[in-house]
Amino acid sequence: MFSKPLAIALLLLPVAFPAQALNPNDLVQLQATRQCARCNLRDADLQGAFLRQANLQRADLRGANLNGADLRGAYLRDADLRGADLRNANVEDANLQSAQLEGARLDHLQTSILTVLEERWLLVRDLVTDGGSDRDLQQADLRGANLKGADLRRSNLQGANLQDANLEGSSLSGANFNQTNLQGASLFIADVRNSTLNSANVERGSLRAADLRNADLSQANLMRTDLHAAYLDGADLANANLRRADLSSAYLSGANLNATILRGANLFMADLQGVDLGGSLLRGANVEGANLQGVSLKGTDLRHLNLSNANLAGNDLSNANLSGMNLSGANLTGANLEGANLASANLQNANLQQANLRETTLTRSNLRNANLHQADLTHANLTHANLREANLEEANLSDTDLTSVTFRDADLTRTNFSNVHLDETNFCGAIMPNGEPKVCATLTLPTEVPSLPTEMPKPPGQ
Repeated sequence: MFSKPLAIALLLLPVAFPAQALNPNDLVQLQATRQCARCNLRDADLQGAFLRQANLQRADLRGANLNGADLRGAYLRDADLRGADLRNANVEDANLQSAQLEGARLDHLQTSILTVLEERWLLVRDLVTDGGSDRDLQQADLRGANLKGADLRRSNLQGANLQDANLEGSSLSGANFNQTNLQGASLFIADVRNSTLNSANVERGSLRAADLRNADLSQANLMRTDLHAAYLDGADLANANLRRADLSSAYLSGANLNATILRGANLFMADLQGVDLGGSLLRGANVEGANLQGVSLKGTDLRHLNLSNANLAGNDLSNANLSGMNLSGANLTGANLEGANLASANLQNANLQQANLRETTLTRSNLRNANLHQADLTHANLTHANLREANLEEANLSDTDLTSVTFRDADLTRTNFSNVHLDETNFCGAIMPNGEPKVCATLTLPTEVPSLPTEMPKPPGQ
């Protein structure tokens, strides 16, 4: 049982109720009288309905289908028409003062000089009906506008307000969005090629599967933006804020990400081949399964980064700080890791074939089952490293410190061990450089524990 004070506190907590659906009685009233002020007509099917002179003041018409409806002379002041379909509807002489039309479809909406309608919705109607390519829309107020599929190619939208606008599938190539507010806007599968979004605010917006090839996104705010499967080949993202952005499966090959903020970003399975990540902030980013082949990581802090299964073949990671990193299953074939710090790194199942690991710090690193075939580890520090079941065939370990290293069951065929330091190094079960297995003596325990005497002998004199 709750105590009385607790019960009162719970009653005072705000409670979220689901939005009420269409009221059938209100729909009957509208059809019979065309008088339905404050009625609940949410998601009502009123396609082609005769609603001339209807009183719909403050009516809830969210998501309603009014395609082709006759609303001439209707009173729709303060009506909620968010997400409604008003395509081909006739609102000549109608009063829509202060009506909410965010997200509404306004293609071919018929108006007259006596129609009372906010200027921004008339502009939206014109853009989706007649197209807006090559138009000057600087500083335009298009908040919440439904511009789905609109033609805005080469239009100048510099400084415009498109917050929460719907631009899905729109043609936006060559458009100028410099310093435009696109916060929360959706550009899903939009064509944004060669467009300028320099310093634009797209925070929490959607560029999902958008074509952004060669677009200028430098210094843009893309924090928490959905860029899943976006096509960003050749895009300029220098100095952009991509903190916690979703770039999973995005194609970024050839993009410029220099000095970009990517903290906490999701780059799962992204293609970053040949990308310049120099000076970028990647702390907490997820690059699992990403293609990082040929990526420039100079001056990049990679600590605490999950690079498991990443493709880093041939990358230059010399002198990089990779301590404590998860590189399990990563492809580092032919990578240059000379002088890198890999202390306590997880390299289990990693492919380091022919990698340059000269003078690398690998203390306490996990290299179990790693492929180090023909790798060069000259002068490397491997103290306390785990190389169990690793493939070191033809690897060069000359002048390395192998104190307390475990080579148990590893393949050391033709491995170069010249001038190495060995102290408590475990070679048990390993295939030695001469091809012979190292057999270690095993301690045989007695099968039966000797029984103790039933009575302890008494001391002399007792």
